[in-house]
Order: sequence, then C-alpha cells, then structure tokens
Amino acid sequence: MTIRKSLLALALPMTVLALTAAMPAARAADDACTQSGNQSTAPGWDVAGRLAQREDCLAGRGRAYRDGVTNGVQQRVQSGRDAVDAVRNTPQRQVDRLRNAGTTEQNRLNALGQQTRTNAANMLTGGL
Repeated sequence: MTIRKSLLALALPMTVLALTAAMPAARAADDACTQSGNQSTAPGWDVAGRLAQREDCLAGRGRAYRDGVTNGVQQRVQSGRDAVDAVRNTPQRQVDRLRNAGTTEQNRLNALGQQTRTNAANMLTGGL
C-alpha cells in the first residue's frame, strides 16, 4: 500500500505540472484562432477543450494555406500552358493571316479586272 500511495502522491503533482504547462499553449491557441476569426467557446478552465479547438483552428488554417498554394500553382501552370500554346499556334496564325490577306487581295484584283473589262467593253461599243 505504501508504494501505491507514494506513486499517487507523485502522480498528482505531475498532473498539475502537465496542466500548468498546457495552459499557456491553450491561451496561445485562443489568441491564434481569435486573430483568424474563430472565437473559443471553451470555458477558461477547460484546457483540453481549448487545445482541441486550437488543433481544429490550426488544421483549418493549414488547409486554407494548402488550398491557396495549390490554387496558385495551378494558375501558374495554366498560365505556362497558355503561353506555350500561344507560341505553338503563332506560325498557324501567321499562315492564316497571310492566306486571308492573299484572298482579300485576289478578290480586289478580280473586282478590278471585272471593272477594267467593263470599261474596255464600254469604250469599244461606244457605251451602248
């Protein structure tokens, strides 16, 4: 029985010391989550509850950071892909632009030729 009593006598102060050491961490958790907009609903004496809330708060902040980083990386990758696609499509766009310019010029020349033939015919027939 004396060993049990001595172990109990030793365990009680260790528990008090552990709780005392956990209190500043719980208060810091309240401060960290208060800054992020989450208010602690645990009473001041509920160290375990405040630590659990801190864990939830920090996990949420970690998820938000991870999601932000992931979105940023995805945006940069997509931007890079868009730039590569633009460079790859440049020769085709230039060919299309030249083809369109050639078609426009061909149509203009055809219209000019038709006008010239009409003028020549009018001149030869005397405008009749």
